[in-house]
Amino acid sequence: MGTAAINYAQHSALVIDDQPFVRKTVVHLLKQLGIGAIGEAQDGESGLQECARLNPDFIVCDIDMVPVNGLEFLNRLRTSTTVRNPRVPVIFLTVHSESEVVRKAMDLNVNAFVVKPPTLPTLKERIDRFLSPP
Repeated sequence: MGTAAINYAQHSALVIDDQPFVRKTVVHLLKQLGIGAIGEAQDGESGLQECARLNPDFIVCDIDMVPVNGLEFLNRLRTSTTVRNPRVPVIFLTVHSESEVVRKAMDLNVNAFVVKPPTLPTLKERIDRFLSPP
């Protein structure tokens, strides 16, 4: 059984991280993958605004941000009436492995986790999970 190749260029992403270096690193990795359009935001609040504007196919989001952290962003996203796709896949970037943070993220329907610092193979594997045709 073969798998269809993913045309990354036809997909868009949103990267949300309050650390410019981490955000630029993730954007660079997504560009290496060939993602067509990539938006950026520095926290959950601006992330929601950018999500409504860009309508990304997936989001890569840090958990630890201020003033609006990743968990709060995901909660607002999933209940949003202004975002076209509140069920958009979200990958959390994290240094957390505590079960409480992971449990909260799972309760909010996060789609995947990537431990910081992200690598291209790890990020690609998570992205392929929801961009691959069924």
